[in-house]
Amino acid sequence: MPWQTIALACSIAFIALFGVYGPALHGPFVFDDLSLPFSKITRDAPLFEWMSGVRPVLMFSYWVNYHFWGIAPFSYHVANLLIHFVNSSLVFLVLLRLLRWAAWPQRRAAAASIIGALIFAFHPLQTESVSYVAGRSESLASLFVLLAYAVFLYRRNPSICWGEALITLTLFGIAVKTKENAVSLAGILVLTDLFFPVPFSFQGLKRNWKLYCVMAPGVLVAGFGVLRVLASAQTAGFSLVTYKWYQYAFTEARALFSYVGLTIFPLGQSIDQDYPPSHTILDHGAIVYMVLLAGLLVFSILRRRQYPLFCFGLLMFLIWLAPTSSVIPLDDALVERRMYLPLVGLILIGFEIACRIRVSRGTCACILAFASLALGKLCYDRNQLWGQPDKLLELAASTAAYNPRPLLNFTEVLIRQGRCELGPAYLERAERQLPNNYYVNAAWGRTLACLGHFDQALERLQTAIRINPCSRVYESIGLVYGQMGRLEDAGSALKMAVKLDPNSETAHGSLAMWFEKTDDLQDAENEYRTAISLDRMDSWAKTGLIRVRAIEGERKSY
Repeated sequence: MPWQTIALACSIAFIALFGVYGPALHGPFVFDDLSLPFSKITRDAPLFEWMSGVRPVLMFSYWVNYHFWGIAPFSYHVANLLIHFVNSSLVFLVLLRLLRWAAWPQRRAAAASIIGALIFAFHPLQTESVSYVAGRSESLASLFVLLAYAVFLYRRNPSICWGEALITLTLFGIAVKTKENAVSLAGILVLTDLFFPVPFSFQGLKRNWKLYCVMAPGVLVAGFGVLRVLASAQTAGFSLVTYKWYQYAFTEARALFSYVGLTIFPLGQSIDQDYPPSHTILDHGAIVYMVLLAGLLVFSILRRRQYPLFCFGLLMFLIWLAPTSSVIPLDDALVERRMYLPLVGLILIGFEIACRIRVSRGTCACILAFASLALGKLCYDRNQLWGQPDKLLELAASTAAYNPRPLLNFTEVLIRQGRCELGPAYLERAERQLPNNYYVNAAWGRTLACLGHFDQALERLQTAIRINPCSRVYESIGLVYGQMGRLEDAGSALKMAVKLDPNSETAHGSLAMWFEKTDDLQDAENEYRTAISLDRMDSWAKTGLIRVRAIEGERKSY
């Protein structure tokens, strides 16, 4: 195919992708975005401090965004979209090679690969990895995984050479330093060599011994590193209180089929899925899903020669998901962005099923056209929600029955919007799931203060303080005391907030406002200056500083 044709096709695809994802490109930073380095007061720290954590490559990408374009969300969203476009192109190459190895004719393989790449690009399940700035961890790690896999698949000879092995492993290592679950690529490489040219033969492994000889130590080191992360992580690992390892396995047996369901019918998507746990093998029918999964595995292995893409796609799907959806407990049982790469396995299964169905070309064209329009419309609608993330939270909260987090998050949205009268209904549901919880009591306190019930607000906030004495709650207490006219108590609470967290720009700003109310303009100016030094983008503190200076200037002029 001429390069001009390829360039034109890629340009059209990118314009279409840009149009579908357009509503989210101007969306604000949300959720975990606000805990990333560019949202912190340490954003101007040297590069090595940005990259000092467990995901240095990911943090470097954010540093590039911040260093060249500042903290405007648009550049971060565009970077995510570009990564997704490149990944979609790589998926085309991966699918083309796998289909050719599966003995599909060239034209048929090329057409199917284009369709598969378009499904990957426009499927609404991918929006969380693209429209969510923090979702870059998934898409960027996938970029290096797909590059490594493409080098492996497009080697010049049946046996990989040392140079190609080194390039593959280097990209593999970069992927793991972007996100830890990229370690699953090792299983995909082994699976590919076990499956081609003959399913479940060792010819491929023997041919590519150079790769595995070098890869084995690296995988062990990477595995050890992942275990170290799991040992200290608060939301993952065998010390997680939410699940025991076997309970997580029961839950994930169901989640795997939920992922398949969301792929076929991408309805009921949520930024924070309300997925009930299976504490026993009978809870929510977990045993049925485990038996069904085992049956699918046995069927695909026994019929591997008759249905090779089905078997390969199923095993690929399970391997991609293994780090997050097996026996290692994670705080969230079902997360949509985990399906970013596993979708490729399901696409291969779809190819196997589609090639068994005999329909006319006209019917096939109509089905493809309808599916394309449906996926494009659903993806566009989902991105409209990402452009208005408060609606995402409202949808998640409206259906939450097992997960209290959306209820608390949406309550904060209601407080910010001044719709506090709606908050108690959500907080009552959250409290039933999390009695005597710090976050619930703190949210109750802020909601009651917003409604003008100051005494009840103080009771809730003081309960939160007893559970977790932190700067944010002392700041809220100080603001409530200020609204009640108890300025001395307000000052004591706000000074404690600053003492507990000297790097909190909001605590310094609130204390500055207190000094301003008590007519201590010099201390107010100092606190506003401190708040601005901690966050140069704090327009509220800048306005306060200008106001204080104006008052001081007027007094000096008399």
